[in-house]
Amino acid sequence: MLESASFEPCRAKMEAEGISQSAISAFESTFTSLVSGETGMISESSISPVEEIAKADSLDIDSPDIELLSSTVVLKLNGGLGTGMGLDKAKSLLEVKGKDNFLDLTAKQVMKMRESY
Repeated sequence: MLESASFEPCRAKMEAEGISQSAISAFESTFTSLVSGETGMISESSISPVEEIAKADSLDIDSPDIELLSSTVVLKLNGGLGTGMGLDKAKSLLEVKGKDNFLDLTAKQVMKMRESY
């Protein structure tokens, strides 16, 4: 594959454009997956539907099990690139609060959760 491809030219260009470090890190992760040959595809035969989901109002949220956080996954589905809206970049890179974009806010939410628990 493209295993000899270096991310450094991409990083330099993104930094020169003022792209946030969290966005650069996210892109680097995707770049690394691409050059290693990963497809990101999950075969349908390897998954199964959830048989039963508890209703939120039946959960005991007054005493959460903090130990479960070590195995918690945060999955954000941000949709398409925004080209249908006339954007020239991914919607997740739009500034939404100060200089923070959606990726920054997601990272900050996870970091806050880790600090709090």
